[in-house]
Formats: sequence, structure tokens, C-alpha cells
Amino acid sequence: MDGAEGAVLDVELGAGEGAGGDGGQDDGQGQGEDGQQQRQLTPEQQQAKADREYKAWLKGLREADPKTHGRFARQAQDDRGRLLELSRLEPKGIDGVREKFAILDSVTYEDPERGVLTGTEAVAALQDQVREMGEVDSLLAAGDPRALEALGDDFNEGLAKLTPAILDRVRAADPEAYAAAILPHFVQALAQSDLIGNYNALVDTLNEAMPQWLPEDKKAAWIADKFRRVTELASGMGGWLKAQMDAAKGDGKANVSRGTKAGNREQGTGNRTDKAAREQEQAATREATQHYSANITPKLNQHAEQKFNELFRPYAKRLHLDSAARADLAKAFTQGVTTKAMARLPGNKPNAYEQQMTRYWRQRTPAADSVVNYAKVEFDKHAPTIFQELINRRYKPFLAGPRAGAGSRLSAADGRPSGRLRDDLGRRALRTQGARADRSVRTAKPCPISTRSLLTINMRLPA
Repeated sequence: MDGAEGAVLDVELGAGEGAGGDGGQDDGQGQGEDGQQQRQLTPEQQQAKADREYKAWLKGLREADPKTHGRFARQAQDDRGRLLELSRLEPKGIDGVREKFAILDSVTYEDPERGVLTGTEAVAALQDQVREMGEVDSLLAAGDPRALEALGDDFNEGLAKLTPAILDRVRAADPEAYAAAILPHFVQALAQSDLIGNYNALVDTLNEAMPQWLPEDKKAAWIADKFRRVTELASGMGGWLKAQMDAAKGDGKANVSRGTKAGNREQGTGNRTDKAAREQEQAATREATQHYSANITPKLNQHAEQKFNELFRPYAKRLHLDSAARADLAKAFTQGVTTKAMARLPGNKPNAYEQQMTRYWRQRTPAADSVVNYAKVEFDKHAPTIFQELINRRYKPFLAGPRAGAGSRLSAADGRPSGRLRDDLGRRALRTQGARADRSVRTAKPCPISTRSLLTINMRLPA
């Protein structure tokens, strides 16, 4: 083990300078007064003090060797100025900027003319749409007919389906307004109906007078014919009323669908329509699954593996994990990050990440770079914490003990050391580690890192 790596591990384990050794005590005493003064300064004063010290250090560099250090000192000063300005805009620095950019880049909007828009263009289009919707809402609330004009012809079919429900709501809320609204349409419909036609014919028939020239032997037949016509017209009026009542109740449609050929044809058409809709939905799901499998999931898998290797690197030589133990740690790491990213809010509500991933899935074939960037930012946000928790839970007792030799390795099969690591302290530490580790995710075979569960919400249709 080289000295640099040992120093890193000592700092992580609290065994280096400032953690109880002589050098740490001396440093603590030497810095005590400065630390006390530092705590008495406001954050603004601390920043100003740091700026002065930094500028003084750069000035010393330039004066010591202007030819060699001058250009780099100016560049360092410029870089620091940019960093400070960035910290004022976003306290979390570049990580915060990346997170906000990923959220902004995840915004999409499908424009009928320009296609799918992303980022700032999508935000601008959504703002326009929200403004237009607000105007329509205001017109609807005011009862202005221009609201229907703003909806356009594409809404005609939907409005026709909603009309019965709208009328029911108006009737319950304001009966007088309901009556005033339907009266003109009711009168118009009656004027063109068989009811009015039969009624007018009935009045004409009742007003007919027997001809004076009719012989006595024909009068009885004439009266019988008039009575028959009156009866037929009255029956027609009653039949029309019953037909309207049946139609209002839906009985006419139900009778047709139960036994007539027309009803059977209608039912068959409905079945074919439902089947076509299901097939279309299944095809869209297959298309989305193929898109994610080919363009998104592999990139997330690669990023997860790179992130694990980056976090594991400082511990690699100290732990000497065999391939199975390392793969097991990687699997637990990915599962832990995924669980954290998909954690539900109170009331079992999806968090912002899951909601955005659901929006992506509903697009079926969203921009792969946008999805990957958004998921990577969320993954990186939780990765360091989850990894450190895993290391502490599994290997902290071992790391706190005597350092292992280069030929010693830890195994995932039973959590015991192999090679030359046989001392009692090592065995006790590893037994403790084995009892606390996540046995549910252990495996004796190497397993690849996978972030497939990161896209679990995308691998199914939203409810």
C-alpha cells in the first residue's frame, strides 16, 4: 500500500492527523485561536478573509516567479471568481447546476407544428399553453360563448359526450337556468316531431263535419271511419311519447343489443374496436420497451458501474475483495441507490423523480439523452451516501483493525478472511460484519451491476 492511499484511509477512519495522535494535538492547539476567531466572523466576513488570503497567495506566486507562475496565477484568480459567482447563483455549486439543468432538460412538449420540444423551448411553449388555458377558464367561468370558439372543432365530439352531464349539473345547480337553456331546443324539437304532426291531424279530424248531402244509410259508416282515424292519431301520439321515454332510459338501445341483428352487429363492432385499442396499446408498449432497452438502460448500467468503481477505488487495496464479494457489494449499492431514488412520499405518493420518469414513459420514445441525464443526476445525488453506509455496515470493523497484507482477500460467501489474514481481531471483526451485512443480496457468483430497477416505473403502463 502506498503512503498516499494510507493517508486517505487514515483520514476516513479517523486515525490520521487531528484524530488523537501527537501531530493532531499540536495542530489542534495551534489552530485553536484561529478557529475561535473564525467562528466569531459572519459568513460574509469569512468569505472576504478567504478572498484576501487567496489573493495574497497568488500574488506571492507571481512575484516569486512571474515568468512561470504569472499566467497560471491569473487563470486561477479568474477560475476562483467564476466559482464564487456560481456559488452565489447555486449554493450547491456545480452539482446543483447539473441537477437543475437535468430537471430543465427533462421538460418536454409536443408541438403540432414544431414536433417535440425540450428544455427552455418546452418551458416557453408550456407557458403559452398555460396562459391560453387560463384565458379559456376565465371565459368559461364568465359564461362567455367565446370559450367554445377557443376550444376549436377538435373538441366537438368530446363536448357532445359531455353535454348530458353538463345539463345534469346545471339542472341541480340552477333549475331556472336549466329550463331557460333547454326550452328553445325543446320547442324546436317538438315542432318537428310526430307528436305535433299527429296532434294537428287529430284537431283537423275532430273539426270535420258530416256532409249534409250524405244519405242516411252512409252516416254510420262515416262516423265509424272518423272515430278510427282519431284513435290512430291518438295512438301515434302515445307511441311517440313512449319511444322518447324509452330512448331517454336507454331501453331502446338495450333491447336492440339483446336480440336484434342490428344489436349484434353493434356489439361485434364494439368488441373489434376494443381489441384494436388493446393491440395498439400493446404495440406502443413494445416500442417503448425496445427503445429503453436499446438506448437508455445500457447507458445507465454503464454509469452505475463507473460510479461504483469511482467510490470503491479508495478501498480497493485495503479490502482486497474477491470477485464475488465485489459484485455483491456493487449489487447492494445499486439496489440501495434505486430504493432511495424511488422512495415514496407520505401517503404513498410518488416523488418528483418517479413522476418525471412516468412522464417519460408515457412519451413511449423520449429523447434518450434527456432521460439518461436526468437519471444520472438522481443516481449521483444518492450514490455517495448509500455507498458509505454499505462500507460502514459491512467492513467498518475490519477497516478499523490492523491493516491486511497484500495477499489477503475478503470473501462474499461467508464473510470470513482468506489468505494470511487469520488473527483473532480480524475474525471477530468479520463475524460482526457478517452478522450485520445484507445477506438477502449476497451471492457467491459475480454479477453485473444493473440499474434496470431504476426504470421499473417505466417498464409498466401507468395506472
